Amino acid sequence: MAEYGEPLSERELEILQLVATGVTNKEVAHRLGISVNTVKVHLRNIFAKLGAESRTEATMIAVQKGWVVIPQAEAPPPQAVEAAPEPPLPLRNRVVLLVAALLAIAGGVLSWPRPSPASAPAGPLPLGGGGGEGQRVGPEEGSQWTERAQMPTRRAWLGLAAYAGRLYAIGGEGPDGVTGAVEIYNPSTDTWGRGTAKPTPVAYVGAAALGDRIFVPGGCMEGGEPLDVVEVYRPAADAWEEAFPLPRPLCAYALAVYEGRLYLFGGTDGETYLVSTYVYLPEEDRWEERAPMPQPRALAAAAALEGRIYVVGGYRAGRELTTCAVYEPEKDTWSVCAPLTMARGGLGLIALGGQLYAIGGGGWGGYLGFSERYTPAEDRWTAAETPLTGSWRGAGTALLDLVAYAVGGYGDDYLSLTLAFEPLPFRIFIPATEG
Repeated sequence: MAEYGEPLSERELEILQLVATGVTNKEVAHRLGISVNTVKVHLRNIFAKLGAESRTEATMIAVQKGWVVIPQAEAPPPQAVEAAPEPPLPLRNRVVLLVAALLAIAGGVLSWPRPSPASAPAGPLPLGGGGGEGQRVGPEEGSQWTERAQMPTRRAWLGLAAYAGRLYAIGGEGPDGVTGAVEIYNPSTDTWGRGTAKPTPVAYVGAAALGDRIFVPGGCMEGGEPLDVVEVYRPAADAWEEAFPLPRPLCAYALAVYEGRLYLFGGTDGETYLVSTYVYLPEEDRWEERAPMPQPRALAAAAALEGRIYVVGGYRAGRELTTCAVYEPEKDTWSVCAPLTMARGGLGLIALGGQLYAIGGGGWGGYLGFSERYTPAEDRWTAAETPLTGSWRGAGTALLDLVAYAVGGYGDDYLSLTLAFEPLPFRIFIPATEG
């Protein structure tokens, strides 16, 4: 049995170098003319000898030891003015991008972009497809991701909310255009059902539960026109109503819930990318404006963790962003957190187990090879497993019963996948007592 510290064999080095490119076990087996089971045995030995627990961690160690060589990269081109999705990268370039990102993780390379103006002219949002090609690589054996029953309607840029043991997928854009579809997932039976459609079909939208209602603010109509309408779904009645409208038409914003209130960040009004912060007060049915973000951006993601709200990633002027900023609701102030290791727009952000998980959000400007995990105490992002590589953005994400879900999105086409992520090794159940 392999032991920690033993040198790798030539075959193990060969397999590790292929693993660093992001290919599957099946592809490794095909290229080397061996069985998939043999690849798995070699990987177990590699992990044991390196003290690694995942393919990503093993790749990082290979980079540090010089077993994977990074060719000299050319200087990046000037910033694009308009959104222009890039074609899929050839395999050799994927290796460079993935390994370069892992080097940044291993070395703790952190930077903060220059200050931006209070708003920036908004070119067209990247409606629909385009960009890099998505690739299914998992979930494989031993993965923390599992695939569940597929959502009935293929779509991206939808809102996903968790309420009373169910997931509610609302709106979005699919092959037939913008939709108001409401589809409801029951994890206990692994089945989907349908609810009453949203009165106003929208995409580039978020959804969140407050009390016994699910709020869906704004969104983009067919063609990209933003709205200020706030429509509210009551699951118990399977019915819709309206709440007080947004202060301005908005879509492609980041949405989070904190202490029973909705917080909405950035987005676009169709003319500019915004720095705005709005909070919805349900007890008064009104919106208030709060301190603006440090940078204008759309297609970011937000999540509350330990009394703060993190707003991560985003898209502006044809480029995905690595930006990470922290909002403190009690103080109404902003501060900076370590940037993502790769630029991501249209990502999901989940707070779980005292950490943040950035899921998807790649494919316009770079190859998506991993998710990212943020540890607040270290102010550091590290690589985490992803169930899809290449290109994946616009999925709905939500946390339900300590399981993170990612639903739909866009890769090489609109997706109907339901993917569940369980990074915590165990759960604690406290039995009820009488009296």
